[in-house]
Formats: sequence, C-alpha cells, structure tokens
Amino acid sequence: MSDRSQNPFFRLKSLIRNLMALMAVFFFTTFVTDRNSSFTRLASSDMNPEIPHVDFLQQTLESLIPYYDSRLQSSVSDDITPGAALAIIYNGEIKIIKGYGVKKMGTPDPVDVHTAFRIGSVSKGFASVLTGVMTQEQVIDWDDPVAPYLPDFHHRDPATFNSLTIREILGQASGFPTHTYTDLLDDNIPLDQIMDQLQSVPFSTKPGMVYSYQNVVYSLIEDILRNTSGRDYAHLLREKLLYPLQMTDASSEYVSLIMSGNYAFPHLKTRDSWIPVNNNPRYYATIPASGINASISDMAQWLLALTGSKPEVLPAEVLEEVFKPVVGVPMKRSMKKSWGNAEDLSYALGWRVIRVGNKDIVFHSGHVEGFLAEVGFCPEDKVGIVLLFNGSTSAVNDLLPGFFSSLYRYNAWDPSLMDLQKI
Repeated sequence: MSDRSQNPFFRLKSLIRNLMALMAVFFFTTFVTDRNSSFTRLASSDMNPEIPHVDFLQQTLESLIPYYDSRLQSSVSDDITPGAALAIIYNGEIKIIKGYGVKKMGTPDPVDVHTAFRIGSVSKGFASVLTGVMTQEQVIDWDDPVAPYLPDFHHRDPATFNSLTIREILGQASGFPTHTYTDLLDDNIPLDQIMDQLQSVPFSTKPGMVYSYQNVVYSLIEDILRNTSGRDYAHLLREKLLYPLQMTDASSEYVSLIMSGNYAFPHLKTRDSWIPVNNNPRYYATIPASGINASISDMAQWLLALTGSKPEVLPAEVLEEVFKPVVGVPMKRSMKKSWGNAEDLSYALGWRVIRVGNKDIVFHSGHVEGFLAEVGFCPEDKVGIVLLFNGSTSAVNDLLPGFFSSLYRYNAWDPSLMDLQKI
C-alpha cells in the first residue's frame, strides 16, 4: 500500500470523489431518464387516493349558496316580492331547494317546495326538448318543412312558408315579424282565430336569417306534434317528460293549477304594496310557448335532467341538438355588463345561449301577469339555478346573470376573491 493511500488528505479527497459519483448517478436516474419527472410526480399525487381532489366550482358554490338564500329571504322580507322559490343544482345533486314568503299577500300560507308557479316562456324549453324526444323516435326531424304537417294552414306566401322548418320555428328564426299576434293572446282571443289571421301575415325576412321572437308562431309545434303522433300536446308532455322525471306538481292547464290546491297567486305592484289577483287562463292557449305550471321541486328535477342526469329520459343527443345555436341575437350593452362582459348571445331551440368567459350558459326567462321565472345552467359543468317569483319585478333581474358571472368571472379556486355585493 502506497504512502499516498495512507495520507489522510488523499483519503478525504477519494471519499469526496466517490460521493460526487453517487450524486451524479442519483441525478441522472431522477431527472434525466425521466424528462417529465416533475409532471410525473404531480400525476402520481393526483392518482393517490389519499390526496383529496379539490373541486373548485364546489368551493365557489359554497360561498354563493348562502348568499342567494339570503337574497331570496330579503326579497320577501323587504317586500320586493310576495313569494319566491330557489333551487341550485350541481353535478347531479340538488344543493339547495327552498320556498320563501307567501302564496298570497294577506294570508299566512307559505310558499313551499311543491307550490306551483306559472313559468311563462320557460315553457319553450319543454317544447323543444319534447320535440327532440320525438325526433329520437323518428316521428319527425328538426329540418322537416312544417307545411306537410299543417295541411289546414294556407299561408298567403306558400313558397316561403313551404321552406319554413321545425328548427326555424323553435329557433325563433321563422321570418315572421317579431311577436306576431302576441297582443291577441293578451286580449284572450281564441287561438284558432289567431291562426286564421296568421295565414295572411307577410314574412318580414326569409326563414332562418334573423332572430324574431314569437309565441303564436312557436306554438305551431303543438299542431305539428299532434298531427304526427296522433296524441295531443299535453298528453305527450306528461308521458315523455313530466311523469318520467317525477315532476309531480307540474301541469299545462289552467284547471290543473287551480285544482292542485297548492299554487301561488299572481301579484301586481302598486305604489305601496303588492295586490293579489286571480290567475287567468290567458297564455294557456299557447302551451308550448307559455302554458306550463311547475313547483321549484319540479324545476330542480328539470335542471338535473337538462344537465345530463336522466339520459334514459333526455338522451345526450337530444340535449346537444337543443342547445345548439340557431340564430344570433343582438345584445344590449347593459346585458353584457350584467353578465360580466359576456359575448355571443344566440337563440338555440327554445333556449338562449350566452358565452361567459369560456363557458356556454343556457338560460331563459318567463313572464306571465304577476309571475316571473328564471332558469339557467352550464351543461359542461352541470351547474344551474332556478328562481320563481309570484310578483314580477325588475329588482331581481340581477340574480340569474350574477350567479354565473360570480362563478366564472372570478378566480374559481379562490372564492374569497368574489365580491358578492356587486352582483
């Protein structure tokens, strides 16, 4: 053995060299052979069942739900509305469902989760989904011309009318002047008389070109479904949607609402108070456009189905087609602001679709004398909200857009950043 090997200095130097060699091997096997080592370790952590998955949308909802509960309670306590109901769903679950206030001012009878409200134009979404179910049964097709299904309807412009399709009727792109004969519905004129007059109304544009909101024209789908299936619209609605979805309080007739015994009265606002008025049969003539009654319990089930929880009733193919935009809708500056500077508003089949950030929100509102209904949801995230009121007031117009603006405008993984007082 040499003197150098016995020298402490050289022995220390050799030890350091060996340690460095070991460190090099460790570095190579850890960082070089696995070029994505940092991502691999993250993926492994995500796959580890001991590390909980953080649902950031759920965290945001945990902040929003008590806020909306408080807002609805305040709306009845502060006389903004006589009664109200709220439901919020997420990922196949009802997160909150609740009634507020009273069915009729001057009485103590409270709104509960089975109290039926009139939902007005929110009914249009039922008509389009029902039509989609019938397309699955190959009874009709979205792009079928409507003329063959309406043999008694003889329009003054047969060439244009013969080109009009089911998709264009339900997509509010029929080509008829906006709100054709809605005023006659207000006057309670029988629908068959209105339809007779509709045959003489000239088209304002070619079908499929321009957004033109309708109630009477939209309700042509009732005759179309009856003539193709041999069953009336109310029967199809119950058989295909209401019964399978266990919407036990829902109906589409005036008498059904009254006979239920548990229904909200409409209210009109005076300078100092809300005045209850009797429900009237107007707009039940156009059930597809505005004739459905439903409780918040019903509407929660409807939301769950619309977000994919009931594929055996509402197949994914039907929902995808129904939510597909048909025609663009001009958006006012005030609307863009209330939705968090959203863009790209369009009308699909019985639903409006608005882009908030990188999310499509499907929504619709309904107004019938003394009632207001608001429904909105994000199909991608399976999150939605329903608001029902038995007093139509603009004081609650911020609630629906504010819900989604708060969900998607802010950093979703830090709910503390939400300024709820500004929605």
